[in-house]
This record gives sequence, structure tokens and C-alpha cells, in this order.
Amino acid sequence: MKLFNKQRFRLIKAQRLKSYTVYATGEILLVIIGILIALGINNWNQQRQLENANLKLHQQVLSQLEEDIHTISAFQKDLDSLNQTYRRVLNRTYDKGKILASGSLSTILLEAYVLSLDQRISNLIDNAKLDESVASQKMVDLNGAYKLYLKDLNDIERIIFTKITNNLAEIEQTQDWYAEFITDLVCKNDCIYYLRDDEGHKSRVASLRFLYVNRYGKVIDDFHNDLLVYKAELKALISKKIQKKIR
Repeated sequence: MKLFNKQRFRLIKAQRLKSYTVYATGEILLVIIGILIALGINNWNQQRQLENANLKLHQQVLSQLEEDIHTISAFQKDLDSLNQTYRRVLNRTYDKGKILASGSLSTILLEAYVLSLDQRISNLIDNAKLDESVASQKMVDLNGAYKLYLKDLNDIERIIFTKITNNLAEIEQTQDWYAEFITDLVCKNDCIYYLRDDEGHKSRVASLRFLYVNRYGKVIDDFHNDLLVYKAELKALISKKIQKKIR
């Protein structure tokens, strides 16, 4: 009888251990599932926050992009006016209505016309945490385009500044009227004759015009055209993201 009791006790004990093991395993699985669900919800919230932040960033970049395109368009008109001023000095046909109001002499001798764009777009993109959307990749490409074009423009600007400085230095060293001109901005007959007829001066002016029209202006035109393409593509991608968000 004792033998049967012992055997029954062992079976009950084994059954309890098995039940406890099943229960403990279930508890562990529930904890793991709970953790996974919590992590999933947290990741989903983080992803949603990142997407919202990126959508806001995309809209800011698009707004600044439109401003920059407007600035470049206005500068293109200034470059066209500058070209007409150079053509006048070089005795070529020119559009009188486009001559810069500041006058030919001060424009050619003393002023440098350069595109002024701030670094807002690059700063926005460089300092942002981007998601993996097509729109974000497009902004990375846009940022690269900005940096490349602005570097090219900066390189040409240095050459233009050097040319203008060297031209002034040549006049300073060789022309008696320079002091009166640079002090009072008065250009009398000998000054006018030199600026209009001196072949060395005309050659330097022609080089400046080439830099502005054929080099600087070409980069400006390409920059403007590329930004128009980026604007259209980014605008379409943002609109698509907003529509998807609404759904």
C-alpha cells in the first residue's frame, strides 16, 4: 500500500512540475510578446515622428528653394544688364534700356556683381535626421548640387575680383587722372579717352566680360535650371507624402 502511495505522490509531483513548467513558459512568452509589442509601438511612434519632422523639413526646404530661384532669376537680369554695359564700353551693339543705373565707368572699374545666397538649405539638410524616403534622398542630391554650384561660383568670383583689382592697379600706376577719378569719381577727357580707346584697357574689360557672361553666367544658368527641376520633383514628392498621410 505504501508503495502505491509513493508512486502516486511521484506522479502528482511530476504533474505539478510539468504544469508549473508550462505556466512559467507561458509567463515568459507573454513577457517577451509584451516587450516586442512595446518595442514595436515605440519604433512606430519614432518612425512617425521622424516622418512628420522630415515632412516639415521638406516643406521648409521647398520654401527656401523657391526664394533662391527667385533671387537667381533677379540676378540673371542684373547679369544681362551688366553684359549690355560691357558691350557699350567695348563699342558693340547694346540695349540702352538695360544699362545699369550706376553708370558704365563705376560698374566696369569699381563694382563686382556676384550672386548672394545664404546657406540655409545646406544648413537645414546637414543638421537634419533624414528618413529613408525618396524625398529625403532628393534633398541630399539637392544639397550636393548647392555645394557644387556655389563652389564653382566662388572660384570664378575670386578670378573676377583679381581681374578688377589688377585693372585698377594698372590704371593707378600709369594714368595721372586716377587720383581725381578715385577720389571724386570725375572722369574728364583724358580719362574718357583712355577708358574708351586704350587697347590694353579694352582687352582687360573684354576678359572681365568673358568671365561674367561665358563663365559665371553659364554656371548661374545651369544652377537655375537644375533648381527648377529639383523644385518640381520635390514638390510632387511632398504632395504625395501629404496625400498618403491623409489616408
